[in-house]
Amino acid sequence: MPDSIPERNTTHHDVFISYAQEDKLVADAVCAKLESKHIRCWIAPRDVPPGTDFPAAIIEGIDEGRVIVVIFSSHANRSPHVIRELTNGVNKGRIIIPFRIEDVAPTKSMEYLISVPHWLDAVTPPLEQHIDTLITTIRRIIGPEEVPPPPPENLLPVDEEPPEIPSRSAPPAPDQPDGSEETGPALPPPAQKATFRLSPVLLAAGIVAVALIIAVLAFQAGFFTPSPPPVAVADKNTTLSSQAAISDADYYQSTEARVDTVVLTTRPTQTLAKDTELYIDVTKDNTKAVVTVQFNGGPGIGLVRDNRVILTRSDGSETTGKLNLKERLSSVQLQGSRGTDRLQVVITLHSGERRVIIDKLLPYRQYR
Repeated sequence: MPDSIPERNTTHHDVFISYAQEDKLVADAVCAKLESKHIRCWIAPRDVPPGTDFPAAIIEGIDEGRVIVVIFSSHANRSPHVIRELTNGVNKGRIIIPFRIEDVAPTKSMEYLISVPHWLDAVTPPLEQHIDTLITTIRRIIGPEEVPPPPPENLLPVDEEPPEIPSRSAPPAPDQPDGSEETGPALPPPAQKATFRLSPVLLAAGIVAVALIIAVLAFQAGFFTPSPPPVAVADKNTTLSSQAAISDADYYQSTEARVDTVVLTTRPTQTLAKDTELYIDVTKDNTKAVVTVQFNGGPGIGLVRDNRVILTRSDGSETTGKLNLKERLSSVQLQGSRGTDRLQVVITLHSGERRVIIDKLLPYRQYR
């Protein structure tokens, strides 16, 4: 039975990087920049465990990731290894992002696997600016960066006074046999604890020295490197900040939205047995790109404990909903894009088994 949709696993990676050997320097640069932004990557040969079968490790890397970034060039265009990796990713329903570093036309086989109207081009320098756009695209797919919560206050270090060392007392004088009192040589008085007082000048000089050391270390670590300018996600007049300021409906219904920037693929569905079916219709509006999922009943209602409707838009972003299976003709509407979106309906049976009963691509057809 085929797997259900890949869930984000915090113990594994988010991105599988596919590349030809001749493009290893670019692939390593992309990997390093993504991981500096806390996007976990799988890349060969770094992540192939010693003694592991290489093809098996590749398959496992594709299985555990959600996105495949292919470094597309003339070398990747004719690489049988890249073709095999992409074919495996397509068969498993992974999202594929072509990152084109050379202006070459894809071969027939490559076009079949990664045919998109809008390439993520990295042909013109600087490469870092295009990697920033790639990061923005991936973040739309995998979600925002997870920031760990601060530690509880009771676990924070507390400044404590060091315990005082008890002073040793002099041993008693031995008894004299003749009864006379002889004290012997006098012991020196105990040394008093030395006290140091820093003058204000020395204290200020110490603070300045520490501040200079911290500043030098921070500069070497790159903390003072100027951040790149905001990356456009639509046309030159549409940035991430402006998209966040408007609703999904306003953005994706406008002609300003950049769509079909990733390759969406489907997987074989897991149909229910005869006489336990669910009847669900899916339509996409040809003007506003609104996707409607309607439940029309079915004899399998009693088998289902929960359900989830997942719409992956043509730019990699995702929105979800839920059907009311207790009510026939109930529906859920999700805002799609003016491109080819992917719609999945996932049900959870009372046994705990999850099944993808609908997995289809929804193109946008605008009639004039």
